[in-house]
Amino acid sequence: MSKKSIGLIWVALAAAAYGQQILRNGKSVIYSATGFVTEARKVAANPTVVTAEQIEKKDYKTVLDILEDIPSVAFTKNTFGTTVDLRGQGPSVAKRNVQILIDGVAVNSLDTSMTSTPMNTVAVDSIERIEVIPGGGSVLYGNGTAGGVINIITKRGKGLRANAGYDYTSFGGNKYDISAGQSFGKFDVNLTYSKTDADGYRDESHDDTDYFQGNLRYDISDTQSLEFKYAKYKSEIMAPESLTKEQVSADRKQSGENITRVTTDKDDYVLTYNTKLTSNLDLNVVAFHQETNMDIGDKGEKSYGFFDDKKTGIKPKLKYSYGDDSSLILGMDYIDNEAQRWANMDQMGINVTTNDFTKKTFGIFAMNNYKYNKFEFNQGIRYEKSDYDISRTSVTKMGQMSTNKSINKNRDMDNFAFELSGSYLYSDTGKLYTRLEQGFTSPPPALLTDTVPTGVMSSKYELNDLDSETYRSIEIGMSDFVGNTSINVSIFYTLTHDEIYTYMPSSSNVTNYNIDKTRRYGAEISLEHYFGKLTLSESYQYINAKIEDGTAKTYDASGNRTDGADLAGNKIEGVPENKFTFGADYQFTSRFNVNGEVVYTGSSYIDNDNESGKKSSYIVTNIRAGYTFDNGLNIYAGINNLFNEQYYDSINYSTAGIFTYDPAAERNYYVGFRYSL
Repeated sequence: MSKKSIGLIWVALAAAAYGQQILRNGKSVIYSATGFVTEARKVAANPTVVTAEQIEKKDYKTVLDILEDIPSVAFTKNTFGTTVDLRGQGPSVAKRNVQILIDGVAVNSLDTSMTSTPMNTVAVDSIERIEVIPGGGSVLYGNGTAGGVINIITKRGKGLRANAGYDYTSFGGNKYDISAGQSFGKFDVNLTYSKTDADGYRDESHDDTDYFQGNLRYDISDTQSLEFKYAKYKSEIMAPESLTKEQVSADRKQSGENITRVTTDKDDYVLTYNTKLTSNLDLNVVAFHQETNMDIGDKGEKSYGFFDDKKTGIKPKLKYSYGDDSSLILGMDYIDNEAQRWANMDQMGINVTTNDFTKKTFGIFAMNNYKYNKFEFNQGIRYEKSDYDISRTSVTKMGQMSTNKSINKNRDMDNFAFELSGSYLYSDTGKLYTRLEQGFTSPPPALLTDTVPTGVMSSKYELNDLDSETYRSIEIGMSDFVGNTSINVSIFYTLTHDEIYTYMPSSSNVTNYNIDKTRRYGAEISLEHYFGKLTLSESYQYINAKIEDGTAKTYDASGNRTDGADLAGNKIEGVPENKFTFGADYQFTSRFNVNGEVVYTGSSYIDNDNESGKKSSYIVTNIRAGYTFDNGLNIYAGINNLFNEQYYDSINYSTAGIFTYDPAAERNYYVGFRYSL
């Protein structure tokens, strides 16, 4: 019997449950939809909400572990990090089109040309819940929400609490965590610390991470509160290089010749003020400052780079409640984002590159929610202005020869967004909804310049004519609880104009350009069944992502911009059409449960040319069990990739005609305990 057949039998017997779907029918609140507390069933979408209780039950180790279990979320992993995708954006586009929030503040990097946004910068023990809203959100959150919004909400507990835990993994990994909280009159203090020191699946891979978070909340009065949060994330990750097919065949766990060291140092400061000005007028103000420093170098330090990202901003919002549970939200946001990149590459001499990017964004928006009997209607509009300051310098020395290229330019862009949506709450648990949205993605500043050839082994920087991406999407869906089954269905269609792509045949020829038209359509279906102690779940996601009209752009040897391949009709890279998830959870007693999941991920094209083949489909099965004692001690164990499926996190194809592979982990296990006071 094949491993895939065994995996399907496992589904029928009992594998895993997500446990998120029940929350989709009005039993949870979300903040991502409006910035204020909102019932999930009143949102014109089908959000997934993962709570702290579910995180503890399934013994997740990282944010990525949590997101990996959500059917609508896709991943691409490589040496420089993990790209999180929603609604079929593809790995290169998702970095700027899926907005990642921590407590309502975006953490996406300004410079998306070389790195992915660090995802595991929050300890799972500090997470109250994670909200995933696929498809849109441009009115409330502005730039870069075509794929959707992921909001990580951290804990703000009251009273006395304390937790401590330890995990051990089969790759020689150790994880320690401790958290505590206490109330002192009007003050609430919450502290969390987590430490990971673990080897990875492949040789010479390693993760050394520290995370600290402190929250101080002061209840000024019954209607006013002030909260300060400081979070510190520090990590050093050793990542082996991608392998050739021959290297994979010889030993898929080998490191290859080069090891990349990625050091991340991140500080977050967030100040939140909430007040009820009158009985029907609420004010929320969030002020924040983030600093992220990344140091990336190879094993021999022949090439290395420094990435500094600083983000400072303020987001005030007013909510006016009127009539029968209707409301009007008015808000603005100002963000000053600065990024610096310094790199040195001396394989062929000395090449020093310095980049300074600044993007200042100002936005204003209004969102009206009108309720009439069982109907709810939303109308929203946003205006956003972005000002860019771009400075790039590169000096190359080879023997006695020296070349210098530089550019210093300014640019600004105006963008608009709107949303029209409606929901029909036809019962206490059921809703039908539809949403029409126009949104945008203004380009990251690093992409506003090209590297243009000027001769043999020489080039210059040149400001391009890149425009903002604009999209229009329509979505219809429903959710309900029928008998013993939770049902969620969403169907969507998105048409994007001027989607941004990058073509880089060499370091001296980098072209950023707009694709005329792309479209994505699909469906998301989730079911969850409750049979006493047994919970079964199934989900299916279908996405058809295609380039409707567009031609690749490049430069010839003389620096003239030319048309490349005609991309019309090609599928968008890295987007699997099909994803199935099956699972079950069995609660033997109130203390002992077993759960797991079987996930099928379909094949996807390696590049937009569709000429380099596909990344093959794969099935992964995970199981876990846990037992809780009377004294608050919980012990647990699990096996990931139970049937030892061999697949790849990513496959890349270079312009030199070489395929490289990043092997995913084979079967591995973990054990651990957690004690709660």
